[in-house]
Amino acid sequence: MLARSEFQELLDDLHRIRPGCRLIAVSKGQSPEKIRDLYQLGQREFGENYLQELEGKAAELADLKDLRWIFIGQLQSNKIQKIVRIASEIQTAANEKHLQYIDRWAREVGKVPFPVFIEVNAADEASKGGVASCDLGALAALAGSLPGISLQGLMVIPPAEVQDQVYYLAGKSPPELFQKIRLLADATGMGRLSMGMSADYRTALAAGSDCVRIGRSLFF
Repeated sequence: MLARSEFQELLDDLHRIRPGCRLIAVSKGQSPEKIRDLYQLGQREFGENYLQELEGKAAELADLKDLRWIFIGQLQSNKIQKIVRIASEIQTAANEKHLQYIDRWAREVGKVPFPVFIEVNAADEASKGGVASCDLGALAALAGSLPGISLQGLMVIPPAEVQDQVYYLAGKSPPELFQKIRLLADATGMGRLSMGMSADYRTALAAGSDCVRIGRSLFF
């Protein structure tokens, strides 16, 4: 279990680089008991990738009334209804159908406007999901027209080679790609950016990310 002092040290590190940033604890593959332990240290937002896993954990931890589930996995249209019912936010909308389904079900279950990030494949990596940067404008315009959605900004999974050891901890500025992503986020919805994981969160925050998604540094 993560000690309270270690958790506070991580929070201090985050907010020293980017005051006010959000921390989403990526709890994919973690037990409800470990999530409960981290909740007791003060963490409230947890990121899940798979609906079935999310359903089980949400049921088991239903007594934690202010716990917020954030969906950060690849979306499937036939699962969006259930995700909207359980989650407080979706960070991986990547096409028109996703947005239309989220809008429909958010209005149907009375969770409007529902917070949504558009996932962008900024480096055009074949192995990753997300919309291409050149198609972002049209998708953002659609999201802005749907009454059931509150478009927060962008979510990005950067290339694996971008790591803090190479950039932030080596005293280097964030890569040009990160700076480009920040500019794209500024022009999208509320201008928020979810970028940065365990290996690169310092570099992402230095580039202006508002939200980081950290797993292995919190659960061990």
